[in-house]
Amino acid sequence: MTFSRCREIKHLLLTGKTRIFDCDRLLLKNDFGILRYILKESIIVNKLKLPENTVTYGFYWQNRPYTLYRWFDPQGVHLGDYFNIADNVHISPEQFEWRDLIVDVFISQQGRATVLDEDELPADLDIDLSACIHRATEHIIRNYTNILSEAGLLADTLF
Repeated sequence: MTFSRCREIKHLLLTGKTRIFDCDRLLLKNDFGILRYILKESIIVNKLKLPENTVTYGFYWQNRPYTLYRWFDPQGVHLGDYFNIADNVHISPEQFEWRDLIVDVFISQQGRATVLDEDELPADLDIDLSACIHRATEHIIRNYTNILSEAGLLADTLF
């Protein structure tokens, strides 16, 4: 199966910097899309070592306050899931662009949720943006099993 190349463009709220990743676009349908990215080097996320060549499937909804990364090792073993609290998600055939709102929710292989980086939120953060981040985080904590099931079903249609 052949997929189109696409860029993920992630704007970082804290620094104002932009990170760009060349990916494979696996699906783009209305306001939803899936990208695939292969890690070029190993990284550690919340004490989880993601080895070189880890496959990241990114799920993007234009109408939801988060993105989702699902990680698999090179042999296809599921390593964990990672929600990014996000806004300004815009997807097109050429690029998936979004703003990273600092807070993340990590879901371990065992299904335990851990909220990350809340301590990095600036004290002077806009009150409406702060409330949006809090609501999105709470939504994920309450509903991550359903969201992951939905993502799995969406991914199953590809393979």
